[in-house]
Amino acid sequence: MLTRRSLLKFMGIGSAAALAGCAKAGSTGSGSAAGSADLAGSAGSTAAEPKYGADSRVVALSRSVGELWLLAGGNLVGATDDSFDLEGISDDATSVGSIAKPDQEAIVALEPDFVMLAEDIPTQKKLREALEDLGIACYPVDINSFEDYAEVMRELTSWTGRDDLYAQNVEEVQDGIDAVKEDCASQGLPDQTYLALRVSATNNKVLKSDYFACEIFDDLGLTNVADDTSSLDDLSLEAIAAADPCYIFVIPQGKDDEAQAAFEQAFSSQPVWADLTATKEDRVVTLPKDLYQYKPNARWAEAYQQVLDVRDAHEQA
Repeated sequence: MLTRRSLLKFMGIGSAAALAGCAKAGSTGSGSAAGSADLAGSAGSTAAEPKYGADSRVVALSRSVGELWLLAGGNLVGATDDSFDLEGISDDATSVGSIAKPDQEAIVALEPDFVMLAEDIPTQKKLREALEDLGIACYPVDINSFEDYAEVMRELTSWTGRDDLYAQNVEEVQDGIDAVKEDCASQGLPDQTYLALRVSATNNKVLKSDYFACEIFDDLGLTNVADDTSSLDDLSLEAIAAADPCYIFVIPQGKDDEAQAAFEQAFSSQPVWADLTATKEDRVVTLPKDLYQYKPNARWAEAYQQVLDVRDAHEQA
């Protein structure tokens, strides 16, 4: 049986269905949610005030995305399984499945005001269409840089009315990033190359400039050997040997032990791997996925500092 709240959503009263349609048609680009200005009741909307606030019923379909709403001063009524170690998540929040397979029925049952999702995940992109067909507004997020993060946080904190949290979680973080960059520039570190690999039990991938962590490496004076060539896309060990990067950054995805086993099988156990400069000079570095697989969000400056610390340690060795 439909509750009164669900019935209103299906009828479009309160503009939920209209908002979903606006979100679909009004894509704004990479950093912010597509059509999120319409969700807020601002640009392109007839409403004078934001439609949502800190007390809105929000479901998030990834840890990184859910953290954004918490950092903006909101709360989550539902989240995917990877989210429940987030600081500030309510004990009353309900699991809505995994990041790869969110449970549509569980989401709908929570009667959310809107659903935050990662549209670069195919299953979530498909789910968005289904939710919008039910009149549930969606807020797709695609963050590939600190600037993208700042843009989304500016919007979310405007909804919650928490300018203080924007200052704390964006402006202060930007100051921290700038300080790390200045420190790096003052050290006169040599120009060096790197290769970034994301590894898991099911898929290994070379990362390029469109991946957020590569922006961090690039900003700290490193050059991605994969950006100028497609020969590394198939992860050929011969191509890696030919590029011979100074650093190899390994970013695990999924379960750590399975990712490590996949890395060893595909790369580090192969004879050619031992001849790489990065291997000989102990510059194959596994980075923590909470900063380089998940988006670092308010810890962006920490992610920058950790890469600089790696460079410092190897230059002084």
